[in-house]
Amino acid sequence: MMEMETRVRRLFDEYGRTSNDALKDAASVNIAGIAAFFAAYFVGSTPQAVFGGANDAAFRDVIPQGFARYREVGGKRMDITGVKITCLNDLHALAEIGWDFSYVNKAGEAGNVRFTNFYLVTVADGAPRIFAYITGDEEKAMRDHGLA
Repeated sequence: MMEMETRVRRLFDEYGRTSNDALKDAASVNIAGIAAFFAAYFVGSTPQAVFGGANDAAFRDVIPQGFARYREVGGKRMDITGVKITCLNDLHALAEIGWDFSYVNKAGEAGNVRFTNFYLVTVADGAPRIFAYITGDEEKAMRDHGLA
């Protein structure tokens, strides 16, 4: 199980670095790299909906749009602040990831939105991949910070 934890930690170290690079610079959005963190099919749950989707061309099309939106509202950094891995069996783990979204809003005020997301990870195909995630109310947090 220790090997599983190490592999999942490495996945999120890389995911965090790649996401932060994409947020800081539109030219640094590594679409294929970000898509590779996800399984061929994955599920998301937010306060607005539960949905599923294929890791396909349509998914790759929305990746740069998501980072563009974060830059639009003043996003400067997206850093991982904590990682807690629970190994469920030899092929699956639950990752509790703390994030810190640093921004400068339209009024020029700097701030941070801190939140935790939960990710289900599989190594069934050999490499760790996210096959599900659960998020809090990102839209409300953005509004509360004057970003939406």
